[in-house]
Amino acid sequence: MHMYDVVICGNGVLGMATARAIAMQDPLLRVAVVGPATRPGAASPAAGAMLGSFGEVTGPLLRTPSGRARFATGRRAAELWTSWLEGINADLDRDSQLDADLGTFLIRNSKSGTIEDENYVAIKQAVAEAGEPCEDIDANEVPGLNPVEDCRPSEALFLPREGSIDANRLMTTLARLIEQSRRQTMVDGTVAELDIRDGRLAGVRLADDTVITSPQVVLAMGVGTQAVLDRIPELAARIPRMFAGVGTSLLLEVKRATFPHVVRTPNRSFACGLHAVPRGGHLYCGATNNLSIEPRLATSPGQMTFLLDCVLDQLDQGLFTASLVRWSAGNRPVTVDTCPLIGPTSVDGLWLLTGTYRDGLFLSPLLSQHLARRLCGKPGLIGDEFLPERKPISVYTQEEARADAVRHFLAMSSEHGMRLPRTGWHLMLPRFYQQMVDQVYDSLADQEFVLPPEFVGIAGVGKPSYFLDYFAQVRKAWS
Repeated sequence: MHMYDVVICGNGVLGMATARAIAMQDPLLRVAVVGPATRPGAASPAAGAMLGSFGEVTGPLLRTPSGRARFATGRRAAELWTSWLEGINADLDRDSQLDADLGTFLIRNSKSGTIEDENYVAIKQAVAEAGEPCEDIDANEVPGLNPVEDCRPSEALFLPREGSIDANRLMTTLARLIEQSRRQTMVDGTVAELDIRDGRLAGVRLADDTVITSPQVVLAMGVGTQAVLDRIPELAARIPRMFAGVGTSLLLEVKRATFPHVVRTPNRSFACGLHAVPRGGHLYCGATNNLSIEPRLATSPGQMTFLLDCVLDQLDQGLFTASLVRWSAGNRPVTVDTCPLIGPTSVDGLWLLTGTYRDGLFLSPLLSQHLARRLCGKPGLIGDEFLPERKPISVYTQEEARADAVRHFLAMSSEHGMRLPRTGWHLMLPRFYQQMVDQVYDSLADQEFVLPPEFVGIAGVGKPSYFLDYFAQVRKAWS
């Protein structure tokens, strides 16, 4: 029998950071962090690990209370990174210590249409209102930027306090600290279901039938959390469902000086914007975002081609001669309302820490310490806006969702290089997208909840019935 005070299901950055935070709160607690050592399809190993709240701002984000709460959570997380790394480095020898690379160049080009313009303006507005240090710079003077002529940026902004960290080094370090701890253990395995006896949480059962006993369980398995919740249908229906935001990234070996800091665009084309992140003699480039009902373990030739074309055209055509180190595919945990799942559930002892979309690693110092404090009976660091058991939050009106979906589709077409004849056919593409989007939203119009634009692709490919069935389950669970 394996017995612990807390079992953390998930060995990504959020799960391991939570173990670290628990040790800071109560070093006597016995903690197990459970997850497969290879982490197939996980988000953390494939992440660009950009550290910034302003770069992720969009026009829709700041229109609603939930969006403003997410932005405020990001601002708070950014404030904690320095002290978080100092605490980690205090337990490391000098050569193993971690540093964040601060500095982000935000560029705006015309490759993806009006959605990029709107989000760039929203970022500048958020920066100005917060008094965040920034510098407007000549778009042609961004160090290392070498796009093809028709992808040159028109504007650029330098954010000195936003940057990145090496995700793999961070994960390796957190794992090493857990393994060196006398009270914490890394368990190589996959959690299959919760062990509930006589209505009470007793621990977890692994895929190999191993039982780990604990009165406190944290589900931090990213998109894999959904499969565990589905074993308890009555609970799963009360928690916004999670989907896989499949992202493709690549790592290049570069022989010459390249970008000194992160270079990125605003969010666009249903994704987190095109970005390049320097990592010593390597350059990380990402990323795509395609929502899927089920996680995917590998990327596709289409996504590889799209990303590589964007990198060479919009960032640096000289990377044509760089050496490919690896392609990666990761599955971001995206809830049906795109808001995170943080905190306790109605099952005594069961906690969730997932659904963070693109921000899990960035938010990890804040969310891990928040949850650790709550587990130890202390006040948390954030509010209860994103408790797991809730009806899905509508972050759009019907009109806003339809309009934004069309703009994202048009941006995606532009990035794919689509060109239409000027004899009236150029007017047909917006009409086609509008018709497709309206068909999806019309089929779901009588629902209490408005589906975010990211989900139109799933719902529009023979899946409206999937969401109609899901919403029926939600209504029944909350009736």
